Amino acid sequence: MSAFSPRQMFLLDEACRPIHAAFGAGLYLVGTAAALDRTDYRDVDVRLMLDDEDYDALVDATSADAVTFLGLAIGQYLASRTGLPIDFQIQRNTEANERHHGVRNPLGHTRQLANYRGDAAPEADDGA
Repeated sequence: MSAFSPRQMFLLDEACRPIHAAFGAGLYLVGTAAALDRTDYRDVDVRLMLDDEDYDALVDATSADAVTFLGLAIGQYLASRTGLPIDFQIQRNTEANERHHGVRNPLGHTRQLANYRGDAAPEADDGA
């Protein structure tokens, strides 16, 4: 659940699928847009939380500035695909877990269409 309409959540989830495919698990909607009790948000916080070793290897293979730029580029990709004001960051698991304790909604994995139905739709008919 989040502050988004089912359509917005579907678009964000679908846009995250190639990121999930490239990096694996650890892609989350966080912050005020992920809070169940909020309907307002300034931006949409999406975080890629990498295992410490994977994050360190990415920095070693490129640089900390390159990882920051990659985050900005992925954020722009997500914003263009969804129309949402995305704040995307790549984080190291240890620091992310120590500093942030809010709701984390996984993104980019396969969901059933019922996950996007919304609260006004009747329950699906099982065909009986």
